[in-house]
Amino acid sequence: MSARDRETAEALVRLAASLDGAVLGLGTAAVAVASWVKYLAVSGQLRLVASAATASIADLRSLLPGDGGEPRVAAVRGYVRPKPGGNILRVPWSGEHGVVTKHTQMCLFTEWRGIFGWTFDLHALLFRSWKEQIVTYFRSVPFVLASSEIGNPIGMVYIDVEKAAQPLPLTTVFHKLIPIETTPYTLFQTIIGNGYPIALLDEEKILPIGKELTAIGLCRANDEGSVEISSCPELPFFLSELTKDEMQAQLASRARILFWGSVVLGTLSVCLVGHAIYRGWKRIKLRREARQAQQLFEEGEDAIQEDDSSDEEVGDGQLCVVCLRKRRKAAFIPCGHLVCCCKCALRMERETEPLCPMCRQDIRYMMRIYDS
Repeated sequence: MSARDRETAEALVRLAASLDGAVLGLGTAAVAVASWVKYLAVSGQLRLVASAATASIADLRSLLPGDGGEPRVAAVRGYVRPKPGGNILRVPWSGEHGVVTKHTQMCLFTEWRGIFGWTFDLHALLFRSWKEQIVTYFRSVPFVLASSEIGNPIGMVYIDVEKAAQPLPLTTVFHKLIPIETTPYTLFQTIIGNGYPIALLDEEKILPIGKELTAIGLCRANDEGSVEISSCPELPFFLSELTKDEMQAQLASRARILFWGSVVLGTLSVCLVGHAIYRGWKRIKLRREARQAQQLFEEGEDAIQEDDSSDEEVGDGQLCVVCLRKRRKAAFIPCGHLVCCCKCALRMERETEPLCPMCRQDIRYMMRIYDS
């Protein structure tokens, strides 16, 4: 880890531990609330997936809504095939055929992307949008899910991917990393610390023909009168290699993790905030006691003057360790050492950093000791 990252991490730790951990407690509470919100969202998605109607492609027409009815969420599994009489896409680099192609060119920088796709450069992570340049080309042709991979299918359902926000189960067919030669401008980028490009990542992904997928979304009739499934914004899946049961199991596992994570983080935040409140209340109480003790101590100025004017003979073991002339009559709290006279104790207590002359412990307040 670089010196800049170490300083950033230390600053974050000091900020989190400030106010007796109150900042860390409030941050943990915010994460707990965010986890709970995500848990509610995932629970809603789980209920929606569980309530989705399941049917074979041949029986999917029975799930179509009536005139003016709302489209129904349905799940169906089949094989990717091009639309009857339609076109297919061919990847020029690999020669593969599919119905969806996604070509991505990504410029990789040194600071935030390493060999495992991660680095400890915190400064670079804050400016991630400056560190990555991505150009994406997406193409698709109309395709269907059929009941059989080849031959005459019993039925088919059209898939609408135009407005799909969910990720598609694409297969990588081309992957090439092209190194970038260094230039004088690269040296300047290195000096100012904003990173420099090291390679150009070229990727090609497709949705191949014959791949078995599960489509889950809104089932309706298209303009041609055929059955069509489009994406549902409330669902995290649209086209997936998982079955409906596997989707439910994945969402249930995620919901359990979010639930118990929010419970643990919420409990931890309550403990941290409670600890900070207790420490603050205790500090206020000690300050109040110190203020009261200081008032009582200052009210005995007449006694201090009497001590200064008295010519009482004092043994060596009772002399003030500071002036070596007066009797010890002021005890420091919390250490409890009785080593100073009242006048010297007042002088030490008013210093910038009041410390006991015996044990060098901080002085909270003083107490006058009276002989019987």
